[in-house]
Amino acid sequence: MSFQHPNLQSEHYPDSELMAINLDVVEATQIARALARDAQRPRPQLIVDCGHLKCLRTLGVSHVISELLVLHKAGANILLRNVDPALQRCLSLLKLTRVFRTTPKLA
Repeated sequence: MSFQHPNLQSEHYPDSELMAINLDVVEATQIARALARDAQRPRPQLIVDCGHLKCLRTLGVSHVISELLVLHKAGANILLRNVDPALQRCLSLLKLTRVFRTTPKLA
């Protein structure tokens, strides 16, 4: 993908438009600005692995959901991997399961 930021540590998936985003390393607003500069591209497909997010434990579910909503508003489709039951419950209560695709936390 062409939207790059110096602090953006991402993992590209070969032969796809998927990009892994680490919300512990980069703020959603930085990615949103990069997406705005490259508005001609199709909606990017972002993957967030929630199983290892420090910010989920330190800043809480509301912070992570807020960051995800910023990315969604900027035009990204988001897949959340390794979603724990607490985050899944919050997404369900907020009716965001239609906005974000999720996979459950691996045992």
